[in-house]
Amino acid sequence: FIAVENIDSYCVLISSKAVYFLKSGDYADREAIFLEVKYDDLYHCLVSKDHGKVYIQLTKKAVNTSSGVAMPGPSQQKPMVRIQ
Repeated sequence: FIAVENIDSYCVLISSKAVYFLKSGDYADREAIFLEVKYDDLYHCLVSKDHGKVYIQLTKKAVNTSSGVAMPGPSQQKPMVRIQ
């Protein structure tokens, strides 16, 4: 556990191994996690703004890479979370 940040109707929990996005409420309940991104699976993180709203886009590494090179995955591997 490193930090917790409350944002509107959810919470971001940062640990030494992953980032967790949780629905507000009981943070001890595993069912509250709606997005978990492990650092080993993370390719990069991008913050973007659109019409006054701020988003974090977390690009996950491709699931299978024959060359062993970390490449961004397909579009479903780029979850976006609105933070403002």
